[in-house]
Amino acid sequence: MNCVKKNKGAAVIVSVMLAAGLSGAAVKNDLPAVYKEWLETVDPILTSTERDVFLSLTKDEDREKFIKFFWKQHDPFPDTPENEFYREYMNRILFADRNFSVGAHKKGHLTERGQFYLMLGPPLERERYVTQSDIWPLELWFYKGETAYGLPAYFYLIFYQPDGIGDFRLFYPGVEGAEKLVIPSVYAEARQMTLPADTLRKISAELASASKSYVASEGGGGLSSLSSVALIAGIKDLKEKKFSDAYARSFLSFKDFVETDYSDNFLASAFKARLLRSSGQTFLHWTLEPERISFARRGDLYVAQFELFLRLEDPSGNLVYQSQEEIPIRLNEEQYKSHERRRFALQDTLPVIPGKFKLSVLLKNKTGRDFTSVENTVAIAEETGPRLSHLLLSHGQGPVAEAERARLKPFAFNGVQLAFGARPEFTPGETLVCFLQGAGLEAAAGRTVTFGLYGPDGNSVAAADPKPLEDVLGPGGEMEASARFDLSGVKPEYYEARAAVQEADGRILLSAAEPFVLLAQAAPMIPWTLARVRDAFPNAEALTILATQRFTTGGSDRAVPLLERALSLKDDPAARLLLAKTLYSLNRYEESIAAAKAVYETGGNREAGKVLALGLTALKDWSGALVYLEQLLEGAIEVEVLNLAAECLLQLGRPGEAVPLLERSLGLVPTQPAVQALLERARKKS
Repeated sequence: MNCVKKNKGAAVIVSVMLAAGLSGAAVKNDLPAVYKEWLETVDPILTSTERDVFLSLTKDEDREKFIKFFWKQHDPFPDTPENEFYREYMNRILFADRNFSVGAHKKGHLTERGQFYLMLGPPLERERYVTQSDIWPLELWFYKGETAYGLPAYFYLIFYQPDGIGDFRLFYPGVEGAEKLVIPSVYAEARQMTLPADTLRKISAELASASKSYVASEGGGGLSSLSSVALIAGIKDLKEKKFSDAYARSFLSFKDFVETDYSDNFLASAFKARLLRSSGQTFLHWTLEPERISFARRGDLYVAQFELFLRLEDPSGNLVYQSQEEIPIRLNEEQYKSHERRRFALQDTLPVIPGKFKLSVLLKNKTGRDFTSVENTVAIAEETGPRLSHLLLSHGQGPVAEAERARLKPFAFNGVQLAFGARPEFTPGETLVCFLQGAGLEAAAGRTVTFGLYGPDGNSVAAADPKPLEDVLGPGGEMEASARFDLSGVKPEYYEARAAVQEADGRILLSAAEPFVLLAQAAPMIPWTLARVRDAFPNAEALTILATQRFTTGGSDRAVPLLERALSLKDDPAARLLLAKTLYSLNRYEESIAAAKAVYETGGNREAGKVLALGLTALKDWSGALVYLEQLLEGAIEVEVLNLAAECLLQLGRPGEAVPLLERSLGLVPTQPAVQALLERARKKS
């Protein structure tokens, strides 16, 4: 049995040792040397997410921005001019280079001793055995472990120099026996494998104990290799548990929108997005709750100026939809005092088409110079067949203000506002409201909607009376149903709320579930909310948003009727320009030209001018297209305009005028083989 256990431990140890050897290996060969060196330097505290994001960057300016964000995230006191964490880490590197470089083939902080020193800091005790005649040079380190991250309260590490030369390496108790630490001549004549352990014991009982197990409380009780394996793995995984990489997960989304002087003020946030229907259209209802919000005093008011960026991408990273808007907040003294101890939530809705998308939300507080950014994957099913929405859990409910009842408001339905929060946490004495929507449903005899709460063992904690489906079913097979649960007397624990549409015989047709936790103590859980109220669907804005999503995902034929309907409600230049682009993509050039001309002639919109030129070119009206292209060239110089103007000139038999345009285009973007060929053709004809 002991042999089997040791072999299992050895297998795990080998995997840990391999992981240790590979920790800093995944560096792009084409990465500039300065950034390769930075990755090596911070490897002990760099999470896998941070590494992956950094390696995906292609511009030095983005790498520099990331590095600044990285150090700012570790600053324990961002309000002070000095980054204490950075200073301490650099001191550790200096110590490691001074003390661990001798005999090594690399800088001290890159050796195995150096890497553990950077991860864990100075040990409580560091015993050096470098002049003993019976053992190879070695060091015994003793640490107080960070139990909050899964480390034991106290533990050892042994680093030894095999054969007395080269780098010191970590010793693995249980897999490597004590003979690895003892000079062979000491026990060469002996046959008893206990002699190396006796040699260690004569030098230091503590050293002998550590050679059996690194967990201080287990060292005297025989081999505990698996505990040592878990400890080593836990140390290597410490950075993943200890350091937040929330900023890195969305860095690629916000890097182009956030100035580096915001980097010391990244705020963690709770975020939740739910798909719900209104007037037959699916909307994404979302709530964003930063950990704090900063205001500035302006006379009698407390103000904050937000800038919101929202972006939808398809699974390949292609842009589907994006928006940017300013959101001012103005509070008087009384309002500020009533909200200052509560979390803030920004809530909004977005109409969406079927598909799977990555949703990125960035909220910048331009007043407090802080920001938060989150990402979420959303999958919107095609609107066919019976289906249920997410199950919403809210902190009670209340009536919607009369002026807002006919409009679209986040998490509000049929005049009822759900107190929905991003954190699935509730407190004793609250009333938990479960809300559910359905679509494509049909009433049948005995068919019901049921709600219940279930404990971690799967047993029912509370159940609401079943509701006949026909009582909650509206036109077109759409359903809205809810249930209330008093949490008084319910034991603090993790729970799951469940809802189901059931047949008369108890069979479940459709179901939805949502986990939540009931906390032990009462606390203010409902945030004060800034909810964006929109016009009821259909409205011109929502129709244009849906048309944009259809156009960018290749559904131009389905975008056109949406845009035509939007323009019948409101004549918006942006919608009309999108219609022109959509019609062009469908080869409906005359209609595209008419739509673009209406926009261009009222404001000289450059994008409209490009669409006009493209449409006229497609109709081989080279002279007509050139009129608009020459007007565009009087403004900003763009490669696509230069190339199209040159093509028109060639078609009109004016190659001499085309040559300088093509040369200028290649001067801006040299890698254009087709344009290079066009230039050679133009030169031959001129």
